[in-house]
Amino acid sequence: MHNTILSYVQDILNNPLEEIKEIDTITHQNFHNTYTNNNSPVVMTEMMENWPAKTKWDLDFFEKIGKDKQAFISKGNIRQGTTDWEFGDFLSYIKEIKDYKNNKSNAYLSNLSLLKLFPELANDVDFSLVSKYKKHNSTSFWIGPPGTITGWHTDRLNDNILAQVYGKKLVFLVSPDQNSKMPLSDKYEPGSKLCAVSMEDFDENNHKTFKDVKVKYALLEPHSMLFIPKNWWHCVYGIDISISSNNFGHTGIDHFRMKSSEIAKRQLHSLGLYGKNCVCHYYDDNGKRQKR
Repeated sequence: MHNTILSYVQDILNNPLEEIKEIDTITHQNFHNTYTNNNSPVVMTEMMENWPAKTKWDLDFFEKIGKDKQAFISKGNIRQGTTDWEFGDFLSYIKEIKDYKNNKSNAYLSNLSLLKLFPELANDVDFSLVSKYKKHNSTSFWIGPPGTITGWHTDRLNDNILAQVYGKKLVFLVSPDQNSKMPLSDKYEPGSKLCAVSMEDFDENNHKTFKDVKVKYALLEPHSMLFIPKNWWHCVYGIDISISSNNFGHTGIDHFRMKSSEIAKRQLHSLGLYGKNCVCHYYDDNGKRQKR
């Protein structure tokens, strides 16, 4: 599946895809000096060796601990496509993902707060490579079938580590020095910046500049981690049934910069006066606007 996606994306682009640098392990200080300070992505293949999540987390595990939990799922590429959220029973979604071959499910338990939903799992992961140097951190987890898509976006001033606990994901990255070739979307997502380009439905006539962008990629195998530096564009495809976790982290200064630039937008958006086409709200069966 990943080779098909790589071939398809390469056919869109004028420049060759470039594989992201891969290392096995690294000390916190060397990581901070070499990759965080230089805003440079890297794949790490042996940094999860002592994670409890590595041996515990699978669909059976979450089925056992997910009783009486509720969560949102997304369906399809909600950043470049239709915003499609559904709220319901966590266990039913796990079972749906387990049986994806029969039900053709695209249910994606995406960007769920680990500490809010399963605080007892906080020590199953270790993102101290980033969190040690940040004042503000949040840890999420993601569970989905093959075919999930997280479309092109940036996390603005957050440094992000994506850890692949189970299954595989294919991740594409674009440096912020290529911003002029990444056409902005008018769709709103608080804390993010969205690109208008949908690779699975590429519009060459409207997005010619994207063809000249330089794209890096990484196939994340189980137990590998990818550092996505702040302001880097990224797009993620689920290759297998996949369980991932990630950490968003930013400094106090970056927190002030993001808050000062976003506070008015968020207040207006909550009132429905700005960014009506957004990722964070959806309309229920009665046509009422609901917040994810």
